[in-house]
Amino acid sequence: MNLVQCSGSMTSLAKQMERDYGIPYKRVSYFGIEDMSAALYDAAKHFPDAPEIMARAQNLVREEVAAIYPELLRYKKKLQGKRAAIYVGGSFKAFSLMRALRLIGMTTVVVGSQTGDKEDYRQLQEMADPGTIIVDDSNPLELAKFCLEKDVDLFIGGVKERPIAYKLGIGFCDHNHERKEPLAGYIGMLNFAKEVYASVASPVWQFAPRRAKTGI
Repeated sequence: MNLVQCSGSMTSLAKQMERDYGIPYKRVSYFGIEDMSAALYDAAKHFPDAPEIMARAQNLVREEVAAIYPELLRYKKKLQGKRAAIYVGGSFKAFSLMRALRLIGMTTVVVGSQTGDKEDYRQLQEMADPGTIIVDDSNPLELAKFCLEKDVDLFIGGVKERPIAYKLGIGFCDHNHERKEPLAGYIGMLNFAKEVYASVASPVWQFAPRRAKTGI
């Protein structure tokens, strides 16, 4: 069985291996509690003749979640109601990010990707709250306009989006593959919550023009 994490680059290869060699594949994400747990359960379900694999997966999920959840709740209390914009390369990342942000009390008000297809955007629409702006292969001016319109507190993207966020006085979270702080797995979810809180709650934003005018 192939577990495909980077769906944009590897799905075609996984489909070819399934066609030529009969090896099934599953799209998974190792980011966030929900997606990490689903990836473990999906892998375990592939081996129905070995129930001990599922039992081990369940025990692992239980232990890992219990270890980080109390601290996640602490960040959730501080981040509750904050608004986020997501613009990433692959839409599968956007799904995981929306679920992870929801877990720590944040609302996604702008979301999109560069490579999503019709089915991806249908799923995004189903996941998103009413009024969420969904964009496809957007440009910097559009992204800036939507971020200001929705008054976002955090922008999650790649290196090209960082200047947009900082010029607008918005906290930024880098979701590039070249990161030094890991976001994969359960400890990755805790790292993500810490980074989001540090970005959103930084006192520097009170000096940004859009915040200074409102006194926020």
